Amino acid sequence: MPKKRILFLYNGGTIGQKHVVKEGQLILVPPKDGREFQQVVEPIINKFSKKMDVKFELVTTKDSSNMSPNDWEKLIFRIKRAQEIEKFDGVAIAHGTDTLEFTSTALALALHGPKKTGLRIPICLTGAQTPIYQEGGDGKFNLENLFLTIDEAIQKGVADVMVNFWNRVLLGCRTIKVSEKDFDAMHSPTYPDVGTIDANGVQIDRKLVRLRENAQQKLTIAPKFGAGVVSIVTTPGTAPDMILGFITSGRVSAVIFRSLGEGNVCSEGEFSLIPVIKHATREHAIPIFITTKHTGGYASSSHYDTGFKAIRAGAISCLDHTDAAVDVKVKWLIGNRLCRDIEAFRKAMRTSFAGEVTEPK
Repeated sequence: MPKKRILFLYNGGTIGQKHVVKEGQLILVPPKDGREFQQVVEPIINKFSKKMDVKFELVTTKDSSNMSPNDWEKLIFRIKRAQEIEKFDGVAIAHGTDTLEFTSTALALALHGPKKTGLRIPICLTGAQTPIYQEGGDGKFNLENLFLTIDEAIQKGVADVMVNFWNRVLLGCRTIKVSEKDFDAMHSPTYPDVGTIDANGVQIDRKLVRLRENAQQKLTIAPKFGAGVVSIVTTPGTAPDMILGFITSGRVSAVIFRSLGEGNVCSEGEFSLIPVIKHATREHAIPIFITTKHTGGYASSSHYDTGFKAIRAGAISCLDHTDAAVDVKVKWLIGNRLCRDIEAFRKAMRTSFAGEVTEPK
């Protein structure tokens, strides 16, 4: 059988960083270029040389905390070219863990698009809690399994954005980081793991991912992400005047409340956010989205009076999106001009474009 052609993109993060001493303290810093990382991953790539032809390509070496939507767009257009022009069978990406969930969600939304998907190859991202140079760490382990996951995905006809991390394979737009230290750091609390990694290798469940056989022949992307989205963690005593200041500044296009529970916000007294929601939605036509700060939560905003009042005032419930998915999706909806008014945003947050939310019945 012909070798599978894999594009391997090095997109920075801990996995490729180096320890240096600064002011007497040992810290991790990005390398100056990708050559040293390429040299250390070549023995790993060579393990798969009998069945894979892997092309290494440097995108960036920076820490993922410095990523922005501009970086997402670069990856989106690079993947489109890899599929449509260069005819790669899959794309593997090494990425920093701090923002991996944001990038994987952005890729899923942009590549599957608002209409029927044209993505016909698997995309898989991984990262690590320790650099690849560190013995006993997870860098080499996760990177080896990145290629094993891509190989399995190609064999199974997968055409989706995934994340492999430690012993899990996750849907990209459902992934969230749950630990800064544990090797088992990436979970999918509101959607089943799409695959497992164990002594038997990598197994992916075709029923939980999108497949090449169902994709259109042409990849149409929606690659833009809007600005002016403000995310606020609500706490006891969150000042409504402060939030109104953002809204009336003229620079805000949407506000996300990471609520105290399943969509509950303060609804009485001097700290009530209900007047803020009414003012934003009715006077400025600025959508207010309510999600939860709890991992695996469901922002239904319908079980408690505090959430019910927020929805009645005009807020939009974000259901079981991860908080990262809400942030990325709102920017994506704005950037690609997919919603003309608040009701359109409300409908979009109940719509699964890439598997990012469970659509309510």
